[in-house]
Amino acid sequence: MDTLLIVAVVLITLAIIVQAGMLVGMYLMSRRLTDKVNCLLDDSRTLIGPLQSVTINLKTVAAELSEVGKIARDQAHAIEQTLNETRETIRVEVEDLRDRIVDTVETARETMMRPVHHWSAVAKGVAEGLRFFFRRAPEEPVAVVKQETPESVVIVKQETPAA
Repeated sequence: MDTLLIVAVVLITLAIIVQAGMLVGMYLMSRRLTDKVNCLLDDSRTLIGPLQSVTINLKTVAAELSEVGKIARDQAHAIEQTLNETRETIRVEVEDLRDRIVDTVETARETMMRPVHHWSAVAKGVAEGLRFFFRRAPEEPVAVVKQETPESVVIVKQETPAA
């Protein structure tokens, strides 16, 4: 039994030594990992300042771009309104100009045609007078009366055209 006890003690001692080695290995690995993490933290601290500056600049640029967008939209609406007003003004002016041209042409036509109408009337009167003087003797209208019944009397006239 002594040998068994010695073997058990040796095995337990070896297990403790292996555990101690494992613990030392874990400690050394955690030290290296801690050093690397500390280096990363130092690097990140050096980058935080410029990143904050960039973030502030981006916020400022975004706000300014938003303002520029609003101004551009307002300007586009103003231009659209100006174009609509200009289009309406041009339409009204064209209508007024067309009305004035039509009125002017109508007035000119009336002014130029008035003497033509007067001379035409004079020419018609002269022509009618000449026809009257140079026509043949007027024929008396012939009336034909048929007496079939006392209620129905038919008068037929011969009409002469009036030039």
